Amino acid sequence: MAMTSIALAILALFFLLSSAHCFHYKHPADSLKGLVVVGEKTRLGSTPPSCHNKCNECHPCMAVQVPTLPSHNRIPPQERPVDYEAAPSTSSAGNRYSNYKPLGWKCRCGGHFYNP
Repeated sequence: MAMTSIALAILALFFLLSSAHCFHYKHPADSLKGLVVVGEKTRLGSTPPSCHNKCNECHPCMAVQVPTLPSHNRIPPQERPVDYEAAPSTSSAGNRYSNYKPLGWKCRCGGHFYNP
């Protein structure tokens, strides 16, 4: 009789410990959820603006990225300080950022663009 009760106690203890182990198991869905959140935080760029009621009742009004116009310096050329050491040389260093074209968001409907 004592041997049976010891065996039952060990068996009950085994089931209790094995079920507690399941609570500490990391399910694959939980680990994927963390990856999705990390992926969204590291995405580059800006989010499109809401173009709701921005296109003068034209439909469909959608957000698009367009090249922005270059800004002009407010200092006239003759008053601009010249730093000869920082001035680009005639080598390829002056063309380093020649492909850089900043983009901005506009709302587009048909062939017209509207500010968001």
